[in-house]
Amino acid sequence: MNEKLSTWVKPMLTESLSFTVIAEGTRTQGSVSFCSQCYILGLIEGNVYQQSHETLTLGKSGWVRGDISSQGLLIIGGRVEGNLFSSSKIIILETAVISGNLTCPKIEIRPGALLESDILMHWSPSQHSHRPEAA
Repeated sequence: MNEKLSTWVKPMLTESLSFTVIAEGTRTQGSVSFCSQCYILGLIEGNVYQQSHETLTLGKSGWVRGDISSQGLLIIGGRVEGNLFSSSKIIILETAVISGNLTCPKIEIRPGALLESDILMHWSPSQHSHRPEAA
């Protein structure tokens, strides 16, 4: 490896990143879990677990076919075919299309969002685990 490149890359490999990005055009199948701030701009076919109080954002181009469970703030601007759970707050942006139920203590829905949902305004951690089930 080139010496200049090596001095730049090595520190990056040893640092922990403060956020995770599922880029537009990326498609993943199966459940995923995060402990960092997360931006989903691609397609996830499976459940999504945010295991910290960091923000999880589903961008306008993002699509999740599965449930999303978060301890922190959940911002939805894309498409969800599944249930949403947040122990803090869910913000539904005007570009969101959601088919599934929402469970959270606080919610904000922007005009223009499309929802086919029931909304339950409380949170019970015993009902909704933030950890993936054992295989």
